[in-house]
Amino acid sequence: MRPEDVYALASVGDLRLSPDGLRVAYVVNWIDREENGYRSAIWVAPLDGAEEPIQLTAGTRSDSSPRWSPDGRWLAFVSNRDGETETAHGELYVLPANSGEPRRLTDGKEGIESIAWSPDSRRIAFARRVRDEAYEEEDERRRPPRRFTRVFYKLDSVGWTGDRRKHIFVADLEGSERQLTNGDCENGEPAWSPDGGRLVFTSSRGDRWDVELIEALYELDVDAEGSEPRRLTQPDESANLASFSPDGTLIAYVHTPEDGTVPHHSQIAAMRPDGSDRRVLTASLDRQCSPYPVVREPVWDGDRVTFRVEDGGNVHLYAVAADGSGAPELLVGGEQTIGLYDLHEGKLLYTATTHMRPSELFDKDGTQLTSVCDAFVAGRELAEVERFTATSSDGTEVDAWLV
Repeated sequence: MRPEDVYALASVGDLRLSPDGLRVAYVVNWIDREENGYRSAIWVAPLDGAEEPIQLTAGTRSDSSPRWSPDGRWLAFVSNRDGETETAHGELYVLPANSGEPRRLTDGKEGIESIAWSPDSRRIAFARRVRDEAYEEEDERRRPPRRFTRVFYKLDSVGWTGDRRKHIFVADLEGSERQLTNGDCENGEPAWSPDGGRLVFTSSRGDRWDVELIEALYELDVDAEGSEPRRLTQPDESANLASFSPDGTLIAYVHTPEDGTVPHHSQIAAMRPDGSDRRVLTASLDRQCSPYPVVREPVWDGDRVTFRVEDGGNVHLYAVAADGSGAPELLVGGEQTIGLYDLHEGKLLYTATTHMRPSELFDKDGTQLTSVCDAFVAGRELAEVERFTATSSDGTEVDAWLV
C-alpha cells in the first residue's frame, strides 16, 4: 500500500433489517479526497436479490444510524448535512421508507446519539448533551471561567462534559421534542418498553458516580410529568445497553461485575422489567461479551438473545437462551471480526472484516452481499497474515500474527 491508497478505502457500517424482513438499510463509509473529509450514506437493498442496492441518502457530509419505524413507513437517521462546518454535529431526520425527501426533526446545539423508535412509530427517543448557559456567550474572552466539581469532566473527541451533561429526549414526527432527564449526571442508550409507556436507559448518577464510574439501568414513565428515574440494576454490577424482549417480560443487557477489582469481562444478563431475578447468561464463556469499540445492545430472536464475543483476536457472534437454559451457541465464527448485525425471524445479517478485506455485509450463510471494497482491493497486493501461538516463560499461550 501507498499513503494515497487510503482514499480508496470504503466499508459497510451500521445496518438494520426492515420490519417485514425483506430489505436491509446499511451505511457505506468512504473518504472524500477533494474535500479531505470522511463521508457516509445510507443504502437499501432487497434481500431476495431481485434488484440492485440503491443509495437512499445523498447528503454532502455524513448520514448514519438508519432506523426503520416499527410500522415500516419511515426511516430515521442522523446527519450533519445542514451544518456549516465539516465537524458540524448530527441532527435527527426522517424520510419515507419507499422514497421522498428527508425531513429534519431536531435543531439543537449538540449532536444526536442512540436513536430509538417508539413501538407505535410516532416518537423517537434519543440522547443529546445539554449546554450550560455560559455557552450562549460566543466571545470566549467574556465567558465566565468553568468551575467543575466532578472528576468526570472531559472526554476524548467530545471535549468538556462538566457543563454539557448528556440527557434523554423524545421527539415526535412533527419535530416537537421534550427533555426527560436533567441534573448533574450522564444518560444514554434509551430503550422503549413494548407498550410504549416506559423508557429504560443507561445512567451514571448519585453522589459518587464520577469516581465510582458504575453505570446502571434506570426507567421512567414517558408521559408522566415530572417522572423520576428509578434504578433497576444492582450495586454489584455495571449495566448498559438494555433490550426488551418482544413480549416485555424480560430485559437483556450488558453486565459487568463490580467488586472493587478491574478488569472484568462484560457478560450478557437478563432480568425482569422491575429489576428482579437477574440471570447472567454467559458465565460459562471466559470471554469479553461486549467487544470495544463497536457496540450494540443484545438483539432478540424469539426467546434467545444474540451478542458478539471477542476470542483470540477475532470477534464472533453467539446466541443464548434468555431463560438461562443451555450454553451459548456460536452462530458465526472464523478468522474474521464481526462488526454490527441484525436479526429478524431467523434472518441474520452482519458486517465483517478480514485481514485481506475491509468491512462488507454478509448473510448467515456467509454469503457476501455488498462489494463496496472492490476498488480498494483491486490492483493492490495486500500482505497475507499468518497466525501462530507464542508460549510465554510460564507456559501461557499468546495469540500472535506475522505480517
